[in-house]
Amino acid sequence: MRSRNSGKFSFFLKTLSVVLLLASVFSIVWLRSSVVSMEYRLGKLENTKMEMLKERKHLDAQRASLMSVERLGKAAAREYVFPDRVKVVYVKKDPGQQTHKTAVSSKSGDNRNNLLGMVRD
Repeated sequence: MRSRNSGKFSFFLKTLSVVLLLASVFSIVWLRSSVVSMEYRLGKLENTKMEMLKERKHLDAQRASLMSVERLGKAAAREYVFPDRVKVVYVKKDPGQQTHKTAVSSKSGDNRNNLLGMVRD
C-alpha cells in the first residue's frame, strides 16, 4: 500500500511543479512586458517634459519682450503727454494758516459724554 500512496503523492508533486513552472514563466513574461510598457510611458513623459520646457522658455522670452523698458517707454509716450507749462497750476502752502481741529472736546472732561468725537448736550 505504501507504494501506491507514494505514487499518488509523486503524481501530485509532478503536476504541482509543472503548474508552478508554467505560472512562473507567465509571471516573468508579464513582469517584463509591464517593465517595457512602463519604459514607453516614461519616454512619452520625458518628451512631454521637454516640450513643456521649450514652451516655458518661449513664454519667458515673450514676457521679457513685453515687459522691456523700451516698450513700456514707447507705450507711455503714446498714452501720456507732458502738460503744457502754461496750464500747470502750482499750489503752495501758506505759512500763516493753521490746521483746523476736527474733534470736539468736552469741557467737563467726562469721557462718557465724548464718544467718537460726539458730545451729547
